[in-house]
Amino acid sequence: MSRSWSLLIPLFVALPTYGAAVKTQHSRVELIAEQASLPAQGGAATLGVFLAPDPGWHAYWVNPGDAGKEPSVRWTLPAGVEAGELAFPAPHLIPFGPFNTYGFNEGILLTTTLTVPSGLVAGEAETIAAKARWVVCDDELCVPEQANLTLTLPIGDGASDANHAARFAAARAKLPERVDWPARFALADGRVEFEVTLPEDLRVTEPYLFVAAKRLVEYGEQGSLRTDAGLRFDMLAGRRADRAQATAAVLRFTDAEGGERAAALEVERADAPLPPAAARADGGAAPAGASFELRGLMQALAFGLLGGIVLNLMPCVFPILSMKALGLVQLAGGDRREARLGGLLYAAGVLLAFLVAAAALVALREAGNAVGWGFHLQSPLVNAGLGLLMVAIGLNLGGVFEIGARLMGVGQSATVGGERRAAFFTGLLAVVVATPCTAPFMAGALGYALAQPVVVALAVFMALGFGLALPYLALTFVPAIGRVLPKPGPWMDVFRRALAFPMYATALWLFWVVGQQLGATSMAIALLAALLLAFALWAFGGSAAGGRVWGWRATALAGAVGCAFAISQVTTLGEAPAGAGRAGAAAHRLGKLEVQPFSPELVERHVTSDQPVFVYFTADWCISCKVNERVALASDRVGDAMSERGITVVEGDWTAEDPVITTWLARYGRAGVPLYLYFPAGSSLESAVVLPQVLLPETVIGAIDAADRAA
Repeated sequence: MSRSWSLLIPLFVALPTYGAAVKTQHSRVELIAEQASLPAQGGAATLGVFLAPDPGWHAYWVNPGDAGKEPSVRWTLPAGVEAGELAFPAPHLIPFGPFNTYGFNEGILLTTTLTVPSGLVAGEAETIAAKARWVVCDDELCVPEQANLTLTLPIGDGASDANHAARFAAARAKLPERVDWPARFALADGRVEFEVTLPEDLRVTEPYLFVAAKRLVEYGEQGSLRTDAGLRFDMLAGRRADRAQATAAVLRFTDAEGGERAAALEVERADAPLPPAAARADGGAAPAGASFELRGLMQALAFGLLGGIVLNLMPCVFPILSMKALGLVQLAGGDRREARLGGLLYAAGVLLAFLVAAAALVALREAGNAVGWGFHLQSPLVNAGLGLLMVAIGLNLGGVFEIGARLMGVGQSATVGGERRAAFFTGLLAVVVATPCTAPFMAGALGYALAQPVVVALAVFMALGFGLALPYLALTFVPAIGRVLPKPGPWMDVFRRALAFPMYATALWLFWVVGQQLGATSMAIALLAALLLAFALWAFGGSAAGGRVWGWRATALAGAVGCAFAISQVTTLGEAPAGAGRAGAAAHRLGKLEVQPFSPELVERHVTSDQPVFVYFTADWCISCKVNERVALASDRVGDAMSERGITVVEGDWTAEDPVITTWLARYGRAGVPLYLYFPAGSSLESAVVLPQVLLPETVIGAIDAADRAA
């Protein structure tokens, strides 16, 4: 009996041993080989990593587009054996809200060719190991996953394995067809144009060009045109467009028979801008991805509207809302027609302010400046000026002077025209004081808007403005809502004077921001300017009482001149505090957290070393940021949770202008702060977990726990 078993041993050795398929949280992955054995005489063998996301989830192509991360494999191979690059099927366009991603909803077999040296001993076996990493997403969540796979193959003749022949044949059929069609691209006026020369007899419809080089183009918009030579594609330039000299690309299209095809292209950079091209007489191709762009735009508009509504609840807008609450009570006891007109004028002021902000942002970005939402608050002079404006409003509310009532929409205006002007200017002011905050839904809409053409960007900003004005419009146009307001009465004068104190608090915060930007001397000068302004407005209010009017006004003028001189010295005499700015920043504590200053090198070093790191971007003028830091990040629960997991905490301070941080914000689809990123161990820079913009301790801990489990 023992002799019989010994005769069967070579047969068992000659059979390949496959590791079982691995099931992760949202995927199934498996390592297989096309050959039943490795060729002892040397040659080639083909391996495949089969990756199947769960229903409703998708994986990504070599360039994932606006979000996601491509699958990667780290091989452990027998001595002398080398693996080539992974071959990917032609991708699909997967829109995700306002973003476009490139990937696969179905299972895919990623293949690689092994180069096997001669001299392997027939009859023995070799084990191949692979550590696969990938990211899968559904409509709400993105999860980084990984698996360790093994495969043992005998050394033999390298013949094909009939069990897997059909799977590899199907995988090759899904690869883009290798063609020699000439293709080139050129950069001009912030856009990238691609030209693909097609065979004369090839008729294509619904073309879409998938560009493999990351950040060569922006992915939200793609136009195409059928020309006499072939196809032209037009896209917004990405951040790396200036450096790219060549790229691979996949052209997907429908041919004349209605079949879906994909061609693999090699695209070289042209030496000069491409010449103008006209559409063919038989019709140009439809704009590539137009339906997806429209869908993304509609979702961005919806997010903008929701973000604007929620912005009313953010702490930045509270001072202005309290003033408008007083105005609403006044209007509730008056003419409904005037109330509605006031609501429309307030909305017009809000929309105009958003329009101006959008135009400034777009113009500065087109000029090559790295700016984002709230960029003007990075200027100490702007913060000092806003602080003085808050002091003036507070003194007006407190009854020190009355002429400002017409401008700010509070108090008793002498004329109907004054009240109308008041509503309009209050809308402008609401947007000015709202810029230190970014509300939920708003961040994605802003990030999308600033990566789109001007018309699209302006439309999204208008949606934000309409959302901010909508609650006030509803109160003025819907009588049933207006009836819940209290009746006008003597209490309103007390309420009005009490509203002065939120204005003073806002001014104090703005002067503190000046101190953070330029130091204590500048903050003291700004406070001196505020004192001189208060003196000037007190004297101006005294002139309204009658008697010695010119004396009062001369005193007011002297105070105003002194205020103007003091404010002009804020930047001249001030110096940035020690440690201000990214280059000179130092580590500090936030609750139990030891916080390191941001640098791209620091974050990249931790991520590539598989060390968990939490990065948050903030600014001293961002009230939402400061609330989140005190309520969530500085809490003992969050500090203990991060310490237990060995998480490094990094802070990016955007108080002053910093193009590097602006670029990082844009990298994750944001136009402003706050932004909270968590990189679990084993993740990459592309697969960061983005936390919400409103934090609670359980929000932070829950996000970290979920990411760690997925990793």
